[in-house]
Order: sequence, then structure tokens, then C-alpha cells
Amino acid sequence: MKICHVTTFWPTRYGHAIYTENLIRGMRSFSDDQHVVIADARAEAKTTDLWSCVPCFSLGSDYVDAIADAVGAQKPDITIFQNSPDLFGLDERLPRLLERLKAMGAGPVVNSHSIYPPKWRTGVPPERNAVAYDRALARHASLLTVHSRRMRQDLLDRGVDDAMIAVLPHGSKPLAQRDRDESRQKLGIPRDAKVVLFFGYVWLGKGIDHLLDIFARVARDVPEAFLYVGGHTSKQLWAFYMTYLRLRAKMLGIGNRTLFSGGFVPEDMVPVVYSAGDVVAMPYRQDYSSVSGVVHQTAGIGKLMLCSRIAKFDEVTESIDPAITVDPHDKGAWVKTLRRLLTDEPWQAELTGKIRRFAEETSWNNVGRLHVETYRRLLERS
Repeated sequence: MKICHVTTFWPTRYGHAIYTENLIRGMRSFSDDQHVVIADARAEAKTTDLWSCVPCFSLGSDYVDAIADAVGAQKPDITIFQNSPDLFGLDERLPRLLERLKAMGAGPVVNSHSIYPPKWRTGVPPERNAVAYDRALARHASLLTVHSRRMRQDLLDRGVDDAMIAVLPHGSKPLAQRDRDESRQKLGIPRDAKVVLFFGYVWLGKGIDHLLDIFARVARDVPEAFLYVGGHTSKQLWAFYMTYLRLRAKMLGIGNRTLFSGGFVPEDMVPVVYSAGDVVAMPYRQDYSSVSGVVHQTAGIGKLMLCSRIAKFDEVTESIDPAITVDPHDKGAWVKTLRRLLTDEPWQAELTGKIRRFAEETSWNNVGRLHVETYRRLLERS
């Protein structure tokens, strides 16, 4: 089986590049299939023992011809799109490309990382909303894959045929635990602190201002508590937001117990950041279904976590422990649970065991096997 992956790729910093390489490694651990990455023009044309990369399309352009020609030259059995609106757009280009690839026999599969609310605006007629967009993908693709049962149900509610949908979990990659004290020294965190960590891209939907309010209350009862925000943003609007967050921390009286990293965290520093933390907080406020790469990173290094009880964290509620998901609007519950996670050692040990089991169950090797088996079945019924 020859497989093309259409996505952003190295040396770009986007999460899809990391996801795609991890997926290829997981699939190759189960099967020696050939993998070719059809990448955006910023990627490096390169061949390794795992994949070949063919840069060919430009973000924001009408990419249909460029991608169709590149895929056609490879003659794959399956073509997997890592889909998000900041890459392929919420318009008619991707459905049009899928239709063309399906006619070529290239087996287009759309791996959707988010399913948006029905009324979200798109450029796909006739309704020009998310329902029309998802229906168009289903009409022209060979298969839609999603990461959770909630995402699958959202598609079913939009009239997508159940046979067109496969639920394939996000993978968890083991992260090497670094020395805690050395990690904290590198980041400027007190050695003996009880560290709450926020990690990832910064925007309003991540609820960091909400987290500052919660941490200020926790810090009254846990004098060793310290908050590290290892977040970054590439947009000027969110840069202003980071300035606001720093001022807010000072106004709440936690300025000397809060540290903002102030920029993109290089890949080699990611294990350092996680190793410095005790509890990873994800107070997100998002009204669409998806899963969290940060959850799987946190599980991969075996750290405690506390998440909002929203669709994005269904797998935490269902597969780890519902006690570590909390109503995003219930500050009292967040304060109570976060305080306990920082101080209750028997509970910490119990939850750590559950988190590590979740990481093993969703290892990239297991997820890669599920992908290979799914695509083989797809080809058998084609």
C-alpha cells in the first residue's frame, strides 16, 4: 500500500508536521508501506528511511491543481489530508480536490482535527455553513476519520453516512522525563515550587485569564504554588493579550509567582517544560468538538492534568478519570480540584497510573496499526 499525506511539513513548526511524522512512524511500526508527504511549499524536499517529502502547494492559493498533479505523479492507494481551516480553508477548494482525487483512484481520506458548530460560516454552498462543508467532504472523500465519538456523532447529526466515518484516536508519544530541578533552573522556576503549567498556543479560547483567577485563589492556601505559562502566539492581537495577562497577574498579587515564557518553545525544550511542571492545566473554552494534542503530550510524560469539561476533553473524562475534568465556568470547582492535585499525594499516584495507562493505550504504534487496518479495509471494499 502506497500512502500520500497532504499537510504542512518539516521544517515548519505547525502541529500537523509533528502529527504526520508521528503517524508515519506508528504506521511503519506495523507495516512497511511507502509514505510520501505532499507538503506546502515551505517544506524541504527530502527523502528519509520513513518518508519522502514533495513540496508543491502554497497556503492561501487555489491549491487544487498543484496537489492533484503531485498526488497523481505518485499513484498512491490512499491519500490522507490532515485537515484544519488554517491549511485547506473552509471553502470549496478541498471538496473540489477530493472529487478529482477520487476519480483518479487515489483514495482520498480526510482526517478532521475539528468539527465546527453547525452555524459556523463557510464558503460551501448552498447553506455556506459547517454542515454544508462537512457534507461536501463526505460526498467527495473515500472516508472521513475523526478522533472521538463526539466528533463522529456531530457528523452523523449532519447526515453523513456512518459507513463514511472511522474513529481513530490521536496518538501519545513518550516524552523523556528530564531532571526536575535542572528543568526548573533552566526556566527560572523555584526548585521547591508546586508548579501549575499551561502549555500551548495562546488565544482567548484557552481561558488563561480564567486560570489566573483560579491560581490566585489556590496560591492563598498553597504557599509553594507557582504558575508557568509556556505559551506563544504569532499574531499581534494575541501579543497584546499576553501583555494584558502579565498585567492581570500583577493586579491579582501573583506577579512574583507567575512566569510567562514569552515565545515559541523549541521542540528540544518541550520535555524540559513538562518535566518542570506538576499539574498541566487546560481551562479551555471552545464550542466545537476535537481532541487535545497537549493532553497526549501530558500523558506521554506521565504528568497530572486538569481540563475543562468540554467536548475537546471527552477522552479525559471517558478514558482517564472524570474527576480531572471540571465545568469551565465553575471557578470554585477548579480551585478545589487544583488544590487537591497539588497536595493530595495518594490521589496523585492513583491518577498518574491512570494517565500512564491511557498513554500506553493511545501509543502511536497502536494508533498507527488502527490506521493501517482501516485503510486496508477501505481498499478491500473499493
